[in-house]
This record gives sequence, structure tokens and C-alpha cells, in this order.
Amino acid sequence: MPLPAKRRKVRLRRALRALGPAMPRPSGGEPFRAALGAGLALLACGAMVALGGRAGASEGLILIAPLGATAFLLFAAPNSPLAQPWSAVVGNTVSAFVAVTVVLIGPPQAIAAGLAVFWAIAGMAAVRAMHPPGGAVALATVLAAPTVTELGYRFVLAPVLLDTVALVGLAMLFNRLTGRHYPFRQPHRDPAHRLGLQPEDLSALLHRLNQSANIGTEDFGRLLEAAEAESERRRRGPTPSVAR
Repeated sequence: MPLPAKRRKVRLRRALRALGPAMPRPSGGEPFRAALGAGLALLACGAMVALGGRAGASEGLILIAPLGATAFLLFAAPNSPLAQPWSAVVGNTVSAFVAVTVVLIGPPQAIAAGLAVFWAIAGMAAVRAMHPPGGAVALATVLAAPTVTELGYRFVLAPVLLDTVALVGLAMLFNRLTGRHYPFRQPHRDPAHRLGLQPEDLSALLHRLNQSANIGTEDFGRLLEAAEAESERRRRGPTPSVAR
């Protein structure tokens, strides 16, 4: 039995809304701040490569495309667990290591690409260093097979580790200078939250909601506390003025 026209329109609107933007529009100058930081950091990495080439130390000193994705996370989403120093440095390095191993084993490129990304994600998960650009590092390593075969595991140290450490260091400096906390503060284990929930409780809740990769435990706690405070303020209503 065909659906009524009104119901079809409602379903169509819901489907179109689901495909629309899932994030609010960034406020103020935050997009410019993030773009400026990422641009300056990559410019500094490029200058480091150029100076290394002039000094005759150009072996392995190159920029790889996944660094753009790493820079986006470090400057546009510095509070994300995916952007923290451990995630970025270890995630990219582990991904490069397993990808170089796959390249040196020598399977066809199409197979090598799948194997490298598979083991990169598995490796990042094993060391608790989930960093989405790591998957791109693994793929870029396979696509650069001639260079990787020549450099071997030196490719892991330079450019991957060296460039990532440089980006993280620049992100620490720039975010601090522009009022953002990076890296974010790890939650303390001893004191209880004002909500009556320990960090372990918040972490378990994030894991149950499958959000542990999207927001840190401390940020989650601050959001909950702010929501509780706002709810309490609204319940109390406006403070009555005292007649004089």
C-alpha cells in the first residue's frame, strides 16, 4: 500500500536533514585561528625540509600528504583524544612501521594497501594511539614504495616521526599562545567529580556510547558539570530583586 504523500514528504525531509551538516557553524575567529596555526606549522615543516636539503641532509626529509590531516586535528580539534601527542606521534609512527614492513615483504600494491591500513589500525588500537591520519600514512607509504624500499625503516624516522614531532611541538606552542589547552589535561584519579562520578565511570560511559575516540574524559566531565549547573540555575529561576 503506497504511503500518503504527506508521510513521504516527512521521510524525505528527514533523509535530507540526515545528510546535512552535523556540526554547528564555528563561532568567532576560531576557523581562522585553526587555519593560521596549521598553515604556519606546515610552512615551518616545509622550511625545515628546504634547509635540510641545502645542508646536504635531504635523505628522508620530505613532506607527506597525511601531515595535512594531522595538522587539521592538532589545530582545529586540539581537545580530541585523536589529536593528543601520544595519539599523533605514536599513531603515525606505528602506521609507518607496519606499512614499511608490508612494502618490504613485497605483495602487489593493491594487496599491500589493504594490508598496511588493516595492520595500521590494529596497531594503533593495540597501543591506544588512534589517529585517523595514521591510516593515510600507511596508504601513502605503500604508494611511495620505490622511496620506501630505498630508505627502509629509516622512512619511519624521517619523514614520519620527525615531521609529526615537529607538528606536535608547534601545536603545543601555537595553541597555548592563542588560548587553547593542548595537550588537554588528563583526569585525576583521586578526587570525585562534583557529579559524584569518578573518571572511571565517565570513561566507561563514553565507551558504552562508543564516543571514547571523540571526546576526552575530562572534557566530558566538564560538559556534564556545566549542563548540571545550567539546569540548576534554570530550576531556581531569576533571583528576585529586593525592593528598596
